[in-house]
Amino acid sequence: MILLRAVRRLAPPKPLGGRIRWLFVIFGVFNLITVLPRVLSRTDVPLTSRLPAAVAALALAAWWIRQYRKGTFPAWMIPVEALAMLAIGLGMHSWVATLGLLFVFMSFRGLYGTWRHVVAFAVLVFAASVGAVALTEPEAVGQFLGQAPGVPPLALFTAAVAESTRRQERAAARERVFARLGSSLATTADRETILRHCADAAVDLLDGLPGGWAATVADGLVVTAAGPVPVELLAGPVPAAAGTTLPLRSDKQHFGDLLAGVASGAVPAEVRPSLETLAAQTSLGLVNAEHAADLHFQAFHDNLTGLANRSLLREHLQHALARARRGSPVAVLLIDLDGFKQVNDTHGHAAGDQLLIAVAQRLRDGIRGADTAARLGGDEFAVVLDGMDSAEDAVLVAGRLLTAIQAPLLFAGTELTPRASIGVAGWHGHAKIDELLHDADTAMYAAKTAGKGRVASVEDSDVRLQPVSAR
Repeated sequence: MILLRAVRRLAPPKPLGGRIRWLFVIFGVFNLITVLPRVLSRTDVPLTSRLPAAVAALALAAWWIRQYRKGTFPAWMIPVEALAMLAIGLGMHSWVATLGLLFVFMSFRGLYGTWRHVVAFAVLVFAASVGAVALTEPEAVGQFLGQAPGVPPLALFTAAVAESTRRQERAAARERVFARLGSSLATTADRETILRHCADAAVDLLDGLPGGWAATVADGLVVTAAGPVPVELLAGPVPAAAGTTLPLRSDKQHFGDLLAGVASGAVPAEVRPSLETLAAQTSLGLVNAEHAADLHFQAFHDNLTGLANRSLLREHLQHALARARRGSPVAVLLIDLDGFKQVNDTHGHAAGDQLLIAVAQRLRDGIRGADTAARLGGDEFAVVLDGMDSAEDAVLVAGRLLTAIQAPLLFAGTELTPRASIGVAGWHGHAKIDELLHDADTAMYAAKTAGKGRVASVEDSDVRLQPVSAR
């Protein structure tokens, strides 16, 4: 009953190779079970032969089920299985039945093991079957040998079928791995995420190999890892001879390396082409990610200065206003360069571009990491001061920025002195971004009207000039 329950629990797997092995184990176990009534009903055969045959058939059926579930048959059991064949043949006392059982042995067990193991199994089991016939029906040995020689090659045939299906399964598994990787790479532009997908895919390609591991390395250090990676790789700089190394690179850039290995050392030669394809696909993903990052940067940043553009400024302002409503104040500075057209007309557009680049860098240097500097176009800039404690703090920052902007700079041996007017507006319950920007714009034009090179702020709808002027 235990054996029958075990058989019932055997569900057919989905892969073709798995279904073939499932069909053959059901076929083999069924034939071994039918040995029981056959040998137990032979009253003309001594019990000392029938009982060992029944025990051998049951034990062998249980063994086949167990090893089928594990997916492997150890080589050391081949002689034991041959002895089981001998015991069952002695109990059946029929060369025809022995020939049928030999067919069962060869058809099922040829699916497992290396070619050398399959040949050894076929030779030993065939010899055991001949021995059983010779001991029970010596006169039938000739008939048996006349029919049996075509049966052992069946083990080689099923071994060839097993090898073919294993190759197909490995190819299908590789296709699934690359399909998953392609989908993953299409949905992310993050470098570390791509490298993590690469390491995971490499371990999937090593599936079935004991101790398969993979890691991605950049600048001599492990970035991502999957599987039982050797501890020495994670502890520090990666040794030059660690595992199988495949470069992750494009025509212009080296991103790092993919390392892979198994418990026995380097990966088998037949797996390397798949890993090379994986490395190439990952490299392409990294290139595409960089292109996507470049396009994203260009979409939200000014090409000349690298500052945020108007779109990104409005996005940051939207988030800043949401925080302001929760109690974190925000202020906006609008900056307009005074006399910029004259610089272009007098010194040329190259000088004007250098002046804009210099002003942008001075803005970056003068604000915090949480703040945002943007170029709105032409000679107009903006700064979002996030989390300002008071309007006075925003005015002080504006004053420092004005001083920095108006420091002289050299262009082609000519000293240029930028001038600027700055308008400051703090959040006072503004419902919309444009309302806050309008207040800052109003303050900026008030500073220009008052003589340029100044800071003006809007406080409670009143424009106030600040005591900061050009030096």
